[in-house]
Amino acid sequence: MTSKRTASYSVEEDILLCHVYLDVSQNPIIGINQSGDQFWGRVKTEFDKSTVACTQERPKRSLQTRMSTILTACSKLRGCINQIENKNPSGASQEDIVSIYWINLFVISLFIY
Repeated sequence: MTSKRTASYSVEEDILLCHVYLDVSQNPIIGINQSGDQFWGRVKTEFDKSTVACTQERPKRSLQTRMSTILTACSKLRGCINQIENKNPSGASQEDIVSIYWINLFVISLFIY
């Protein structure tokens, strides 16, 4: 069995995947009573309906892996923001806290890339 690596996801595809993931996961009619396979089947179906996704076929497993990467990055970002909020530097304005956040994000990005 040979597998061919597909091209990287575009920013538009990432945004679309996030929207579809949220729409499917928050659908009140279907709810949480669905298997993982059913869930990702619905995500793939909705993703494929979009004109943004027409650049190339994305297998269900590829969508799962990409969403996992996005969720991991979101979790790290939320953790960074929580750490800064919990430090609550005395006398720091909201602008100071945002500056600290951006400095920390820059330092983290140096280790990632």
